[in-house]
Amino acid sequence: WALTKGAPEAVLPLLDPSSVPADYAASFGRQMSLGRRVLALAYRDLGPAGAGGWEKSPRGEVERDLTFAGLLVMDSPLKSDSRKVVRDLRAGGQDVVMVTGDALLTAAEVARRVGIVPPKASCYELSDGGRDGGFVFRELGRADDGGGGGGPSGEGLECGAANYAALRKMRERGSAAFCATGDVLTRFGLSAAGGGGAYRSAAASSSDDERHVLQDPAARKALADLVPLVSVFARHAPRHKEAVVAAFNEAGRHTLFCGDGTNDVGALKKAHVGVSIISVPDVEKKQRAANETLDAVRAEDKKKNRKKKTDAGGRKSARGGSAGRKSRAERVEESLRALAEADDELDFVSLGNASVASPFTTRKTSVRCCRDILQQGRCALVTMLQIYKILGVNCLVTALVLTALHQAGVKQGDRQMTAEGLVVAGMFLFVTRGKPLSKLSPRSPPSSPLSSETLVSMAGQFAVHLMTILTVTFMADLYRDDYDPSSVPDGPFNPNTLNTSTFLVTVLATVNTFLVNYRGRPFMQDLRENKLLYRSIQICYVVIFACALDIFPPLNQLLQLSTLPATGPPAENLSSNNSSLVKNMIAESVELLGYRTLLCGIMCLD
Repeated sequence: WALTKGAPEAVLPLLDPSSVPADYAASFGRQMSLGRRVLALAYRDLGPAGAGGWEKSPRGEVERDLTFAGLLVMDSPLKSDSRKVVRDLRAGGQDVVMVTGDALLTAAEVARRVGIVPPKASCYELSDGGRDGGFVFRELGRADDGGGGGGPSGEGLECGAANYAALRKMRERGSAAFCATGDVLTRFGLSAAGGGGAYRSAAASSSDDERHVLQDPAARKALADLVPLVSVFARHAPRHKEAVVAAFNEAGRHTLFCGDGTNDVGALKKAHVGVSIISVPDVEKKQRAANETLDAVRAEDKKKNRKKKTDAGGRKSARGGSAGRKSRAERVEESLRALAEADDELDFVSLGNASVASPFTTRKTSVRCCRDILQQGRCALVTMLQIYKILGVNCLVTALVLTALHQAGVKQGDRQMTAEGLVVAGMFLFVTRGKPLSKLSPRSPPSSPLSSETLVSMAGQFAVHLMTILTVTFMADLYRDDYDPSSVPDGPFNPNTLNTSTFLVTVLATVNTFLVNYRGRPFMQDLRENKLLYRSIQICYVVIFACALDIFPPLNQLLQLSTLPATGPPAENLSSNNSSLVKNMIAESVELLGYRTLLCGIMCLD
């Protein structure tokens, strides 16, 4: 006997026409349009064993004039969280498409269920045979239309560069979803590559030449214009999947591809981010049953909370009706135990070829890992960018302060530098403790520390700190004594007003840099949610202003800080620093408000 199974449209040419029922195409089309997988079964009586030498005959000689035996219909339930993950990704501004080897009608219906195709959108299939030999999108029938979920019908929508803008608007409005099969994409690429005659026959003769057609520069450019319109890619072989991902890359998209099998290896390697998951039907079935039980228990709890029993008889009847059923606690316990056992079983599943080709692999059967990678990746990117900004601004501030101190012959104390280093190290540690948000934002963070947004921000921050440091340096210069031993460049360290003021302003600028550059929402936890960083910033502010006001003298002594002046500057210094209007205004402010008060005011402004 010759026993054959395969896709209904592929088995049909092998069948004996007299055995094919009249509703063959309508039957498998309707089942596919319900999201089910369909295989056609056929057989042929080859006679007694050994007779005819069938074992050595080519496959084409054996698989012909087969007798149709029936259709095998399989229903594969969706993963429990696929719909939610797709909804979250789309809400986060991501374009989600399906690339599968399943039949087009099956893929389109599954895509509609998970939210890739809008509920009310009409599905159109790319097909050739349009006007002037071009390609068109023809509408697909659906099972609920009464047409049996058949193939494309009507004249359709013209598929050409001039019509792409209109098709894109239809897709964005949610009124249409476009689909394409691998064979049609190959013919589309061949047409774009100018394939005719010898090229067309060569491409049709072997899969290697067909793959070369998809990699042709002209074909890749045409596919790059087409694939952003398509939501469902069905009946795709591995080479087709790889070509689709390459076309998205060619179109300037950043691609993340999630797959679980060997036929996804090429696409996983071609994508910017490849994610490998495992496929274990038995474990998935156990997880699905446990989750369904937990959902049923939650639904019952909600129903009981809403419904109030009115009489004792009703309560008695309810108890009697559920006496033979397991208690709520037993059902919940069994479901949780089943989920734990399923997770343990996944740890012992051997990883396949897809995990070798992808940079990311998860021992889960859910596509939730795609959302997790985006959340973690955005959080890591934002953290890296804010660290670059903090380092850049702090380096500029430190260089400016050291220059001002060097010109005045003043140094910084060892304890001061140690304290500042500890503060910076601790805050950098706390910055990295920020966690990603559970919800993806439609906005995308800057992709480079050299972006205009980052550079303008750093320039603005440094300008503010520059004005603060110059003002404080001039204020301290009003109290400088040319015969002060602390101004000897090579002498021992002695704190003075200039050293103390610039140290306080430097630490304040450092803390401010952490404060203003912490990005927070919409990519990671807000500053108030990052408790360690938030509390450390508050403590630093309290310590800085306590030192400036000399509230706790032992703290100033520990940090090698001098007591700041409580009176106005010496008269001789005022008379010698009247070179400009701004300096005169600063000197008058110091004399009017006092040094400590004005310093605290400037630090608050910074």
